[in-house]
Amino acid sequence: MKKPILSELTLEEKIGQMLLGYQWDINRKSEVDPKILRTDKERNEVLNREKFGTLWAQTGHIAKANDMNEDAHKTDNESAEFGRWIKWESDQYKIPALTALDAEGQGAGPLFSDLTITCNPFTVAATNSEELSFKLGEAVAKELRCAGVTWRWAPTVDVASRFNAVSYGRSFLPDDPEKEIKTAVAHINGMQSQGVAATAKHFPGGDYLEYRDPHYCAAKISTSKEDWWEEQGKIFQGVIDGGVYAVMISHTAFPAVDDRKIDGTYIPSTISDKIITDLLKTEMNFKGVVVTDLICMASLNTLFPYDELIIRLVNAGNDVILGVKPNTGEIIKKAVEEGKVDISRIDDAVSRILDMKEKLGMFEEGYSHIKGISQEIAPETQKINMEIARKGITLVRDRQNLIPLDKNKIKNVKIICSTHTDDFYTSLDILKDEFEERGATVSMQRRLSGYDEIVTLSEEFDLIIYAGYLSSHQPVGGVSFFGDEAKTFFYANSSGKEKSIGVSFGYPHIHYDFMETAN
Repeated sequence: MKKPILSELTLEEKIGQMLLGYQWDINRKSEVDPKILRTDKERNEVLNREKFGTLWAQTGHIAKANDMNEDAHKTDNESAEFGRWIKWESDQYKIPALTALDAEGQGAGPLFSDLTITCNPFTVAATNSEELSFKLGEAVAKELRCAGVTWRWAPTVDVASRFNAVSYGRSFLPDDPEKEIKTAVAHINGMQSQGVAATAKHFPGGDYLEYRDPHYCAAKISTSKEDWWEEQGKIFQGVIDGGVYAVMISHTAFPAVDDRKIDGTYIPSTISDKIITDLLKTEMNFKGVVVTDLICMASLNTLFPYDELIIRLVNAGNDVILGVKPNTGEIIKKAVEEGKVDISRIDDAVSRILDMKEKLGMFEEGYSHIKGISQEIAPETQKINMEIARKGITLVRDRQNLIPLDKNKIKNVKIICSTHTDDFYTSLDILKDEFEERGATVSMQRRLSGYDEIVTLSEEFDLIIYAGYLSSHQPVGGVSFFGDEAKTFFYANSSGKEKSIGVSFGYPHIHYDFMETAN
């Protein structure tokens, strides 16, 4: 089909392009019982009423065999099955819908069982290779196309507070702007070369001193605009100039640009025309699509009644609103008719969305969301990911010259794991297997219980490995060990240091926060 002309679209069709709703609102007939589903006819009616310009690829909410159980759809070819479902939805529209998802940190593997879980952005940056960053972006995009996904909300380019789980671990190298820009742009170009739109987030960024999480409460950037330009603004300008198709807006406030308050609280960036329209679109000359972060977060949705919030989001300059309720289009239409929203604001948003769809080839003859089969594509992704994993390992300190390890001297190995994520402990079986293949006897345990235990272990074992894992939202809340997980490092420092190795998985500052006295 040809790219639609604005003058040929109805107001409802234009507004629909700006809406990104939930899969469960399309599929579920009952809010009480998730297994009571709409028929195909009823789903079709919902889609045509809402006219979503973007479909949210929420894998836990596909309808399959009249069963909404989140595990019901898991198959050996899950991505293809999901792609068929998304294609059915998009086929209901005369303007193809984007399909978007939040596969930001570790590729598509956490969402689709037949796709690859990749290294986190910190590891990618640690390779010092723009080529590998490009290749990984390209490979992840190829996998996403197997599932019909055309818009990925990644990469995160926020500077990050070490104390804030919402930001740390999701950027490439947030304290080195030049490296962050180069690594991120390479990743973006890799993704977009395969017909998947990239998204730089979360504009206007983070703050090293901010520990609050906008999922739960108000947060802000405390720097001056001049200081912001030196680092965070520089990073966003770099990826914008590098050609990123979309930018996601944070609910974090930026008083240096907009110091207006609501009930004593600085307004979130998502409803600030000074931040979105004046700074991002005008001063920074961003011509792509601006998408809100999820609008149900407490830092935003507690400020106004829903109808008023939607109007403010549109007027601030957002082009796509993420997580809208049913009938949101009617709210915006009424606001246009009553003069509360100017039609030029709608046209600006729709023009940007249609331009992005055109860049992705969605108006070309024979276009299909689905491109490729995971079983043929995933092996190459795994190969690239393994190269990144090897090159990304960073030796911080080796006072005892333990590394490289001498397998002739190490016969008994103890792996002690501290984490708040049970799945990580299970995944350490891989490390155990590697040592056993080299002739060592290995045992694993969670945490240390006291001084006596580590004295005994240091006498019994030739090598003790302290494996610590923290990451964004793992655990939800602050990025730190607490309780018994933290006590492990208290006991660890008392005995066996000369034969111990500390390894930070995920969050790199475990070394500085808990292993600083290690050898």
